[in-house]
Amino acid sequence: MNIDNETKFEQHIEAVLLASPLYIKRNPKDFDIKRRVDADMLYQFLRSQTDTWARMIKRFKSDDAALDAVIKDYNSKLDNGHSLVDILRKGLKIQGIPVKLMQTKPTLAGEDSALHELYLANRFAVVRQMRYSLDKADKGNELDLCILLNGFPIITAELKNEGTGQNYTNGIWQYRNHRDPKNPMLRSALVHFVVDNNYAFMTTYLNGEDTAFLPFNVDSVNPQVEGDYATSYLWRDIWQADSLLNIIDHFIKNVQSDGKSVTYFPRYHQLRVVRNLIRWVGEDGPGHNYLIEHSAGSGKTKSMAWLAHQLVNLVNPDQTPVFDSIIMVTDRIVLNANMADDVNAFATEAGVVKDIRRGSKRLAKAINEGGRIIVSTVQKFSYALSELKREKHRNYAVIIDEAHTAIGNESAKDIVAALSTEADIQVAMIQADADGYEDQMDALMAYMQTQRQQMSHISYFAFTATPKDKTYALFGKKTPEGYVAHDYYTMKQAIDEKFILDVLRNYTTYKTMFEYIEKNTAHPTMAMTTEGVAKEPEELYGEKKSVALILRKLNSEPENMTLKARLALSYFMQHTRNKIGGKAKAMFVSDSRASAVRYKKIFDNLLAEEYGSEFKTLVAFSGEVELPDGSKYTEDKMNGWGIKDDKIRETFDTPEYRILIVADKFQTGFDQPLLHTMFVDKMLGGIQCIQTLSRLNRCYDKGGVKKEDTMVIDFRNDADSVQKAFQKYYQTTILNGEVDTQRLYTLLDDIKAFKLYNDTERDRVVESMMRQDVASAVSLCNSIVKERETPLSNDDKDKYRKLVNRYIRSYGFMAQLLTYCDPDLEREYIFLRALYPRLQYTRETLPMEILDRVDLNKLRLQMVMDGTITLEEEDAELKSSRIGDVKAPAEDEKRSLREILDIVNEPYKGFLDDHDIVLRPLNHLMLTDEKINEAVRSGNSYGVLRELFSERAQDLVLDMSGKGIDLYEEFINDTPFAREYIRGLLDMALRNNQQSSINLDLHRLAEKIVEEIREEFIELAQTSRRLDEVAEYLINVIQKRAAKPGLNGANDLLINSFNHLLCNERLTELDRRAHFNTLVGKFESFLKKLYYLINNRELTTREGSADSTTFSDCIFGHESLKRLKHTTDTRYYRFRDYLEKVRGWRNDEAHSAPEIPDAELREAVHVLVTMYAYVIARSITDLEMNGF
Repeated sequence: MNIDNETKFEQHIEAVLLASPLYIKRNPKDFDIKRRVDADMLYQFLRSQTDTWARMIKRFKSDDAALDAVIKDYNSKLDNGHSLVDILRKGLKIQGIPVKLMQTKPTLAGEDSALHELYLANRFAVVRQMRYSLDKADKGNELDLCILLNGFPIITAELKNEGTGQNYTNGIWQYRNHRDPKNPMLRSALVHFVVDNNYAFMTTYLNGEDTAFLPFNVDSVNPQVEGDYATSYLWRDIWQADSLLNIIDHFIKNVQSDGKSVTYFPRYHQLRVVRNLIRWVGEDGPGHNYLIEHSAGSGKTKSMAWLAHQLVNLVNPDQTPVFDSIIMVTDRIVLNANMADDVNAFATEAGVVKDIRRGSKRLAKAINEGGRIIVSTVQKFSYALSELKREKHRNYAVIIDEAHTAIGNESAKDIVAALSTEADIQVAMIQADADGYEDQMDALMAYMQTQRQQMSHISYFAFTATPKDKTYALFGKKTPEGYVAHDYYTMKQAIDEKFILDVLRNYTTYKTMFEYIEKNTAHPTMAMTTEGVAKEPEELYGEKKSVALILRKLNSEPENMTLKARLALSYFMQHTRNKIGGKAKAMFVSDSRASAVRYKKIFDNLLAEEYGSEFKTLVAFSGEVELPDGSKYTEDKMNGWGIKDDKIRETFDTPEYRILIVADKFQTGFDQPLLHTMFVDKMLGGIQCIQTLSRLNRCYDKGGVKKEDTMVIDFRNDADSVQKAFQKYYQTTILNGEVDTQRLYTLLDDIKAFKLYNDTERDRVVESMMRQDVASAVSLCNSIVKERETPLSNDDKDKYRKLVNRYIRSYGFMAQLLTYCDPDLEREYIFLRALYPRLQYTRETLPMEILDRVDLNKLRLQMVMDGTITLEEEDAELKSSRIGDVKAPAEDEKRSLREILDIVNEPYKGFLDDHDIVLRPLNHLMLTDEKINEAVRSGNSYGVLRELFSERAQDLVLDMSGKGIDLYEEFINDTPFAREYIRGLLDMALRNNQQSSINLDLHRLAEKIVEEIREEFIELAQTSRRLDEVAEYLINVIQKRAAKPGLNGANDLLINSFNHLLCNERLTELDRRAHFNTLVGKFESFLKKLYYLINNRELTTREGSADSTTFSDCIFGHESLKRLKHTTDTRYYRFRDYLEKVRGWRNDEAHSAPEIPDAELREAVHVLVTMYAYVIARSITDLEMNGF
């Protein structure tokens, strides 16, 4: 197009619209700014409602009076907070007379019907240079384009012709700076567009400089259109009359969110996918599958909500619904809740949506009653089967979120079974030629197999950002090139449109470089003389297993883990903590539950030692973890009372927690926009890589604080493997190749070649399973295993087990693609599923003893890449899964330990030097040295100990033989290396020597508190809370971080002292006194924080000052303590006396440590713990009333 100014751009758009149905031209002067309507347009539509308008004229005596009544009521509703879209949809009721303001296009009514005639009476007007305000400040301000529907302004637009040197950014600036958001017309319009030659943006809410515009584009870059602009889809499609009527009727939603009214207008791809799906269903009918590949940031949940509500209203020519129920499923409760919330928010009438988050019986009830939209997790269907009636044929639309994982082999069958009547299954059997089996068992197998196949009354709408090859095969569209999704919104477009952040833009990879040596031949510098010792014959080990074991050991080496944790913390403190307005958080991804536990301990120690416990960490892992030393850990034992599972998600959202350490949790479906940095210490591949790293991609933009970027520091994966994983889903993806169901028969041939069972035995097991006689089936399977599998070699057992497992997994998927029926396939599947758990698992015999013979000698974290992982702008191709042969394991060649170490160390040979040495031998000598330990036990000062450590290090190094770095010179010259080494080792020695050092187990601490105070509270049992509740609240209050700075300094000190005083059986009297003094000295701080948590304000003096409060003010501020002084209730006398003791100790402590004889110290501790518990017991109700 050769259009070089804005006026011609406007004229071009106007001309196209005026040439289309239902559009007319109107002038700016036709619009009544004060009354917010083009009155003549409205009048023409109203008078087309012949009977209604006749009643209005009769009621109001004239056309003008009737029209004024309509306009007055319209403006009244707008002024009272009603949205224009609701007014247009519902119309008005004027003194009991219903008046329509628009008419959508009827889908089934004939062209001669009254509804169709009223639809044709709709008029859309395109108005250029539209005046919209009477305010002097807006004098001269005009809208480039405005679209009216029957006189009401529904769309405004600013147009920019790039030939003039301006583009969409100038239009956005105009709306933000020159369009008053309080203007009545602008406030009521449905949507505002900014359009230039190549891009379009829109907003539904003008908010001055904070107005947020969303892209409304076909792709990241709109395709060029021959003879028109790249944005011509707007005026040639979206702004066409039928399209706008459809959008008003079905898409625009007003939702209450956080007390505000939010208007949702669909983005282009959301509008496209829902419209296409509705059209395809209208053409295809029920019984078809559709795959939607929409990236994170696509607004997928809202697309599904729009789709569900429109599928509900889809009807056949005979007015019956196309689908009786819409079933929305996902595989996680959190996602289920998000989906249910959006679907409920989009509902236009109560009761349409059944949100089944809990209870399979409720799911069955909703299906039995024909609930219109049912939202549930997929797991509930198997449990609901027994409650379902399945008496009446119904058509179902099943919308699946996260389709690549939500529908497994058996869950797909369960959904079909739940939604099918006997007649439905019989029809499917006829279609699959499965209805002619005379043998009863064959017929039953065919019946069950049919339930795995596509049913003619169920349509699936599968949404996912990362479809697998199986997802394409099950739900995709088959083309000559392969299987494709029915609609795409790519990761590239989501990043380009800034709906998600590019997590690969800032990516740093590290390589762990190392050297292992034999334990008895330490580094030459450290090696003790071994002359004269006879050599034993070298033991040989399997090469592959040994190398794998040593590499696994590397990842759990304390030095390696500490090095990574220290690097992570350093980066966080220097960079991450200042991001997102100082709110940024980080995630550390570990490779196992045990690693997560260890990292939690390491992080917390480093935070305490090097950063003053400035913030806290959380850890997430499943179940209970037992470390080799026998210590056991759960999430809440490490995080704090009750902080486990989803409570971790909630707690991590608070400011005091900044790093989350995870092991196979919170790596999918976890939405935390403040998550900025991820540290990866786990091998990631394929979809897992995308899902894990994508936890960072959420945007954040609140209160002027914006998340601009992300950071990944990866200790385990190289840039190429990450790039390969992401490339598959960056742009359009296609599945190449067919799924070969014939391979099922090949697998069965391989299984039967082992001759472990015959057909009779198989059938007996299957019959037992069908009778639900599991015990008999298990007994038969055990007999087969004992008699025929046991004699096999370990290699054959392993191969057989893999073959059976492969058939089970393959059949569950492939059966959904079968277009025929073979009862034997189902029969074998049922039998092998029963047999598989009984097969002997041939656990590899690993040479674990090799780990006792090797030691880490050198270690370095070497940065490999620091920059951006770039994705190619090209479509990707997936290969269809192939069922390969199961091969026997290759022979593991035997090698000596020296040879194995050569293999292990080969990659980094020549890269490491003596500065990378891990000083374990010297560490051991120093920490076991009697002189050092005696000095530490004697309580010498830190400076004295440091001098001694340096001297002993010099002596011990001189006793060692060998070459390498001259450690003696390092220590004698007090180099930075020597100072850092001595500091670290001295700190370790002090920690080791503290016999009072124990783990914090909050469950045990609570039990000990209850034991300590039980006798004191017997007389208060009727009026006080349960003691376990008192203990829990006491711990929670101590650990709770108050929002007011300055009230949290005693948190860690108090919980540490309580733990030592009550849980440490080896506590010395010296340490007991120190911890007692802590509880005395911090009692005032504790009372001040408790007061704040109850009252949401600081404790003040009686004069109102918060800066000079005393211990007496603290007592006066807590009614439970204040009343003790004058109590006449004998039950409280002891607490009164205890309070006086605490007051005396507190006064002593203000000058010097309280003078208490050792013999009385334990009783004094008891008194103090009792008073902490007492004030909590009397404050629980107040805390609860304040939402604690």
